[in-house]
Amino acid sequence: PIGVSIYPTEKTPGRLHEIGVAEVKFNLEAATPELFLKMCPGLDYGQIWQVLDRSVELFGKNRVFSNVIIGLGETDAELAACIRRLTSHGVIPVLRPLNPVAELAGMPRPTADRLKNIFTIHRDALEAADLDPGLARTMCTNCAGCDLVPGRDE
Repeated sequence: PIGVSIYPTEKTPGRLHEIGVAEVKFNLEAATPELFLKMCPGLDYGQIWQVLDRSVELFGKNRVFSNVIIGLGETDAELAACIRRLTSHGVIPVLRPLNPVAELAGMPRPTADRLKNIFTIHRDALEAADLDPGLARTMCTNCAGCDLVPGRDE
């Protein structure tokens, strides 16, 4: 199976579906529109949501993912709201702790306690939406390299 992770245009989901891609990952990157605007200038937060929704329609349950970086300045409540919004749309969040390098070198990496707390929120949101990252056939949640994945890393 083939999984694709790129910055999408409006037509990306349809094109990828037509050529037989199995799974897609279109990244929100940040938990809030304000942080997205700051971290990803020139990109369109709303368009990513539209593309994620269209992707769930095309690729189906447990086949659409989105990275969200933990530690860009969001609160736990904002991150929890983002996680729940993604899962309520049928998207599996892939939560990635900030690696503070380059322009972000002065920002602190999220603590282990914070990551454990967010992991619980993540797990509960996935369960509430009946989503299972363990069914991934490609990409991050299947790899087991970088991210904590509920159902696998407990």
